[in-house]
Amino acid sequence: MTSDSPIWPAQLDHLRLNSDQPSMLADYYASVFGYHQSDLPDGRFLLQGPGRRLVVGVGKPGDRPYHGFRLQNRQQLEQVRSFLQGMGVNTEPSPSEIFEADAVAVRDPDGWVSVFGLPRTDLPSQKAVNVPSAVTLSGRLQHVVVASNNLDQMMRFYEDVLGYVPSDYVNADVDDPVSKKVAFYRSDPEHHSFAVFAASDVRSDHHAYEVDDWNAVRDWADHMSQMHVKIWWGPGRHGPGNNLFFMIKDPHENQVEISAELEVMPREMAARIWPMEERSLNLWGDGWIRD
Repeated sequence: MTSDSPIWPAQLDHLRLNSDQPSMLADYYASVFGYHQSDLPDGRFLLQGPGRRLVVGVGKPGDRPYHGFRLQNRQQLEQVRSFLQGMGVNTEPSPSEIFEADAVAVRDPDGWVSVFGLPRTDLPSQKAVNVPSAVTLSGRLQHVVVASNNLDQMMRFYEDVLGYVPSDYVNADVDDPVSKKVAFYRSDPEHHSFAVFAASDVRSDHHAYEVDDWNAVRDWADHMSQMHVKIWWGPGRHGPGNNLFFMIKDPHENQVEISAELEVMPREMAARIWPMEERSLNLWGDGWIRD
């Protein structure tokens, strides 16, 4: 692990979702998650809500072209840029519509792009909109998760290159350190801003919104009921992270999590190991075992 990485702290600020029907998908997130919708060039949409932002663009349904991580200030941005150059990482022009143009982008071994930058100050302002109760509900965009058939290289990249801090591993055999099946990483004190599951292929897994508490989880569940959106997993409590959760699927089968009480950990706290079993993934009931 690169413990001196200047990427700490970095918080998930926004991500982009692609669709062959971007207007439909933007309307869905605006109504279900209380986003204000603005038009961007080339058929894209900017969605903004309390602590949460998305860009919806034209592309293959289910694609998530990049994840945008917000830094604290310009000094940190320049430190991150120099650090990545020193690590020999190939950086790319930023694809983010929300960050300033000098944001820095990197591509991991599976092709996922992380963008580190600062938000633009000229974005369209949010306006009051007549959407259901979600517009007033807490729900900060907090983490993204991917699946990989290349877990070892992914772990080396996030730990040894970017310097993300491992919080928990899930192992097929808790006594075998090379049997890891899941790795949870933090780029700030919250348990994970990024995680990767071993799977048979490379794909998006889910993105998550962190809410205030158990009552907010209940309120979001009631809101989903009002919107006729089915909860497909949960409510439950994860082992790693100890967070309450439930999950839904959007029209393209993207999994979306509502989470609360995510564990907070100091940077120096060592990673723990959980067994690869349903109880680790859901202390209250059935687990979702990826294939």
